[in-house]
Amino acid sequence: MNEPGDDGAEHLRWITGFMLVLGLAGLPLWGFLRTWTAALVFGVGALTSLAFWSLHGVLTARMLTPSVRRRWLYGFLSLGKLALIALVLRGMMGKYPAEALPLATGVLLFVAAILLEALRLAFQKPEAPPPV
Repeated sequence: MNEPGDDGAEHLRWITGFMLVLGLAGLPLWGFLRTWTAALVFGVGALTSLAFWSLHGVLTARMLTPSVRRRWLYGFLSLGKLALIALVLRGMMGKYPAEALPLATGVLLFVAAILLEALRLAFQKPEAPPPV
């Protein structure tokens, strides 16, 4: 499945795909089941989650270097991921305080996508060992 040196890129692609599907499915669900404002807030949370996940992939890939200084730099920059979520939560909760649940659901899409990838891996057939 993963080639040597792949560093889990396939898993990152699957998780990103799951996030896109969940985000696109959630927009009409929040719109029809609650309000279109809730769908808008969910969409902002989902975009934040995608930005968080994309930033995570870039920073983690750059952190895999023998240079200790670069690892510390990208480790420190990874705090920006948390700042991104904090800024979006603060701004959206000030503007739409009644829509906390759709916003939290959108922001946590990356967690749901990781769980879906874990389920996919749990039901995947193991690779055959190479012949001896």
